[in-house]
Amino acid sequence: MALLRTFCLSAALILSLSGCEQVNDQLNKQKLVGKAVGAGCRQSGRSLEDCYNRNSKVAKPDIFAGWKEMSEYMQAKKLDVIPPQDQPPTETAADKAEPKASEPAAASTASAVRPAKKTVAKAPAKH
Repeated sequence: MALLRTFCLSAALILSLSGCEQVNDQLNKQKLVGKAVGAGCRQSGRSLEDCYNRNSKVAKPDIFAGWKEMSEYMQAKKLDVIPPQDQPPTETAADKAEPKASEPAAASTASAVRPAKKTVAKAPAKH
């Protein structure tokens, strides 16, 4: 009888501890995801505030930890920012001011003019 009681208690203890491990894995997974998001934002050159706004469901302390780790790593290794591929590179003020040599000025103004709409005459209605 005592052996059976000991076996049941040990089995219950083992099962309850395995449940705690699964809960801890989920909590650690969320932290790791937050750190990965923050590191990705830093590597792509996004500001910390922009990263918070884009990932509102992720905990801010986890994003900050990943962003800070990646920033320190990039400074130590002297790495440049890699711009994200979902956004085109921004134009500088010099690019906006002068037209490109491949585009003549007259062609750019001609493309801005729209052709007039064609109207179709309707036949008079019979009464």
